[in-house]
Amino acid sequence: MHDAEGLLGVVHRLYAGLTQTPPWEDFLRALADATGATFATLLVGRGHASIDAHVTPGVDPGKALEYRHLSDDDPFVGLPEGRVVSFQDFVRHIPSRFRDWMDVARTGQILGVDLKREPDIYVRLRVTRDHSRPDFDEADAAFIARLVPHLRVALDLHARLTATQADSQLFGSAMADLAVATFILDREGRILRRNAMADRMIDQGMIVAERSGKLLPSTQSAAAMIQRLLTAPPPQGEEQRFELARNGGGSCQATARSVPSAAYGDGARLALFLADPDHAPGPSADILRDRFQFTKSEAQLALQLSSGTSLQDAAAALDIAYNTARSHLRGIFAKTGTHRQVELVTLLRTAGSSVTV
Repeated sequence: MHDAEGLLGVVHRLYAGLTQTPPWEDFLRALADATGATFATLLVGRGHASIDAHVTPGVDPGKALEYRHLSDDDPFVGLPEGRVVSFQDFVRHIPSRFRDWMDVARTGQILGVDLKREPDIYVRLRVTRDHSRPDFDEADAAFIARLVPHLRVALDLHARLTATQADSQLFGSAMADLAVATFILDREGRILRRNAMADRMIDQGMIVAERSGKLLPSTQSAAAMIQRLLTAPPPQGEEQRFELARNGGGSCQATARSVPSAAYGDGARLALFLADPDHAPGPSADILRDRFQFTKSEAQLALQLSSGTSLQDAAAALDIAYNTARSHLRGIFAKTGTHRQVELVTLLRTAGSSVTV
């Protein structure tokens, strides 16, 4: 399958894999078939050896887990960037524990290529055969080399897609509210993305600052809290609420959420939302009723939503059924001319400053 048609089929599966979860399982299966490999694997992590994501279609999950435990002993790392290399040509010494694992896992032959993305994300593509099969040859290496430019493009596209999806899921109304500083951090605390309010909060320096690209809280206790969250983020779908002390007294309300897994994205790990303590309060229920002709129940729900509360939590806070809240929300959408909750919250949060009472 080293002909143009075979290459086209593998490339097609590579780009089609952008929307798969996990990404590119079909691509890896097709690559294994095209090169006569037992398995094809993608490993993603920070630095040459760390692993944040491991995709090997068809492998025994126990073997994949065992490899994670032995990954520090893997000598086939730090390959020349973008160049296809064989295990036997690159490795001079194999640690005994890793040699034993290779024998059990039947991965005696390996072809690999490493790709680097900024700031320090490494993507390792590996295809493996056991010793009972013919050796990989120059045609196999050339076939993988022809895929490298496509793989670079696919990785960049996937990074943008996952960043957009994560922003959509994580920011919600917070991104629309200039009073909420939003930071997306990697596992080292580096700031990957932030909104305008975050820039202003850093400039003020009362709560957080930036040093060498990293978020720096103003107090040691706050720094310790954020470090704990970077080490062990809240479970997906949950959040951790806490307070950050301010220089000169007072505190800032903070919420932390883990970033949805973006295996080949930019290493984002934690979303941190900081409420501006000096922000003027939002609109009252009476203002919302006057401006949008809400019923009393609709105004109460709208007020909950304007503070960033989810519909489910708002229903619980108001002690009403979720379906009732959904019915009220449909009425609110109709009266405000909005169609999504993010649009609605943006409108509600400006109502207080645009209405004279």
